[in-house]
Amino acid sequence: MSIAHNDNKRMAVFHALHQSAIGIDVHSNLIVAVFQKGEFGNNVVEGDTWSGTASKTELVKFAEWCKSKDPEVLIMESTGVYWQSLYEALEDKGFTKSQLIVVNARDVKNRRGSKTDISDAIHLAEIARQGSYRASFVPEKFVRQLRCLWRSFSTLKNTRKRLLNILHKQLCQVGCRASSVFSDIRGKTASKILECLISGECGEKLRCSIVSIMKSSKGKLKASPAMIYDALQADMDSLVWFSIRKHLNHIKFIDIQLKESEENLKQQLSPYRKLIELLTTIPAVKEMTAMGLICELGDDLSQFTSIRKFAKWIGLAPGNNESAGKRRSGKTTPGNKYLKVLLIEAAAGIGLMKTGYLHEVHQKLKERRGQKKANVAIAHKLCRIIFNVISHRTSYVEQNKPVLKDHRLAKATNAIAGLKQVGLVCNDVEVTDIASGIVKVIHKARNEVKHQTSSPYC
Repeated sequence: MSIAHNDNKRMAVFHALHQSAIGIDVHSNLIVAVFQKGEFGNNVVEGDTWSGTASKTELVKFAEWCKSKDPEVLIMESTGVYWQSLYEALEDKGFTKSQLIVVNARDVKNRRGSKTDISDAIHLAEIARQGSYRASFVPEKFVRQLRCLWRSFSTLKNTRKRLLNILHKQLCQVGCRASSVFSDIRGKTASKILECLISGECGEKLRCSIVSIMKSSKGKLKASPAMIYDALQADMDSLVWFSIRKHLNHIKFIDIQLKESEENLKQQLSPYRKLIELLTTIPAVKEMTAMGLICELGDDLSQFTSIRKFAKWIGLAPGNNESAGKRRSGKTTPGNKYLKVLLIEAAAGIGLMKTGYLHEVHQKLKERRGQKKANVAIAHKLCRIIFNVISHRTSYVEQNKPVLKDHRLAKATNAIAGLKQVGLVCNDVEVTDIASGIVKVIHKARNEVKHQTSSPYC
């Protein structure tokens, strides 16, 4: 069925999915909307426009105007955060999620040279009536608010990391070599010792503080108190200490804010406690990671018709770049960066595990493609698992498949087949015999290294 659009003596005929639609061009302090309605089989199109500011009272008036027009769909671009207050005003007026369409600006960009606020709104209305748009994932209002809280929490964490890096750099500037004796200057014991140094302790007082902190700490530092004391010797008269103390105070303030934000998130997420427990059955998905997943996604993924579209939305699915029958780079596409970070961090945690199906898959991919590509591939696998856990409300069940053993045995088989071809291995030798021989050589080498490092003459 075709609908013709006649505006300013120009005719454009297209196949319409909806009879009426409102296209909304959203700005920081301006909203321009165009209403279009056409009957099937008729060339006449009714139209109306609305323009106003983005204040609260104007948004209420605009929502009433939209309600009076009774459109089938309303479409707007996801311009920054400006669309959110408008979306909520239309939601409060009774428009459903299927009627409110939010699209990415890059997908509906008007052609260059004919771009005005009115023409953009007309273009959006035409796209809406055609149905040629890709709607963005917009969760319910409560989840959108949780999203804001989680992203604020993530920003605080990143700010703390940045300040710690600056603090470490400035400590090096004054001659303090903390990284030579602490594997992680963010650790509890290291932080306490550095606080003593930054507060102005030096000499015998600093030495006593180091000894007492090391005795009371649960973890064990590899370096001795004397080595730590020597590494922390610095120029105490430097003017940089003023900046170091300010950064340390800022970090302490952020720690308080992080603790308060975490408590608030746990309180707000109490209705999702069962779902969080299900998500934590997935390897390397801890409570905070599960909380972040719920804040970003909610508990309803019905808007995603398949796991592949869900992975594509996050930005973990392989990209498509093919032309003239040639396939080029398949790097992942842009997506939800907050979820992407969460899942890649969890994938890196799986790589540090000792056992498990996912760890074996990670190790197999790491041997073939490298650490970073293995992390992204496992993150993709995790996102598929998460989709099933949330959709079906079931816990994760670990598979029991010898992935790594089969992979390494296949590699050994291929390598030995190549050696047989050049006559370096006898045909009657089994692969398992060679593999066991390699293992014995490795164990012998390790024992020799241990014996050398434990010798008193080293």
